[in-house]
Amino acid sequence: MPLAISLIAPSSFTPEDDIERGVRGLESLGVTVRRPAPLQRRTRYLAGDREWRLAQLHAAYADPDTQAVWAVRGGFGCAQLAAGIDWARLAGRPKPLVGYSDLTALLHQCHLHGLPAIHAPVVKAAGALLDGSADERTVVRRQFEETLALIRGSASLDYPLTAWHDAPSRREGPLVGGNLITLASLAGTPLAFRAPPGALVILEDVGEPYYRLERALWQLVQAGALDEAGAVCLGTFEGCRPYDETPLEAIVAETLAPLGLPFYHGLPVGHGLHNRPWRYGATGVLEEGRLSVAG
Repeated sequence: MPLAISLIAPSSFTPEDDIERGVRGLESLGVTVRRPAPLQRRTRYLAGDREWRLAQLHAAYADPDTQAVWAVRGGFGCAQLAAGIDWARLAGRPKPLVGYSDLTALLHQCHLHGLPAIHAPVVKAAGALLDGSADERTVVRRQFEETLALIRGSASLDYPLTAWHDAPSRREGPLVGGNLITLASLAGTPLAFRAPPGALVILEDVGEPYYRLERALWQLVQAGALDEAGAVCLGTFEGCRPYDETPLEAIVAETLAPLGLPFYHGLPVGHGLHNRPWRYGATGVLEEGRLSVAG
């Protein structure tokens, strides 16, 4: 079945060459990409001012000929849009919002408003389908094909991961979360993240020293964001720098200890090469070293 998507730029500015490569990468998979002209009206480091990006988002949902709204990249800016979104208007055409990183703020809001959302690679990353190494193209192609399957409807996926020490062998709950620093930045705002009962909270990040990751996780714990969660699942932390020989997993274990909250690590989700998609709010089952999600 042919698939068409609406391209949006809700966050940071993206060089035109990167956009073109990403669009051509998606088109190589048979996807029709519809985008406004221009896609961006650069404002500082943003793809446009708040009103421009908000209008673009509403227009993308209003397009009757597309099956998803897909961000070209993350960065910063999505949280600025949430207060101005006409959620009833978006619910009139409930197609999934697709992206990750800065999109974390809007993915969670979509879920809270009953709209579909998919944590997945941004369109810019599809450029690797054209000029990455053979191994990279294989990995990226699989991730985009999985994302397209989720957009089309049901798709059962499973992901490897490892339990940390005495974590229970089985956990079941809705999948939520995303970028750790983004989630922590929402604390104390109307968009503050709070995991639903029994949730499996997926966390990932990029380029942050360990002390900033610890600070962000501590902020979520102290804000009560994880009080009702069932478990935390660590994705990748690409380019995140240790202070000494203490592994990130030990820091996470210490920070989560007051909650008695188990966690798992090694999930192939994040800013690195491995960034497999997952449907936000879908029920996941942690068992025997796998996270399984039914379609």
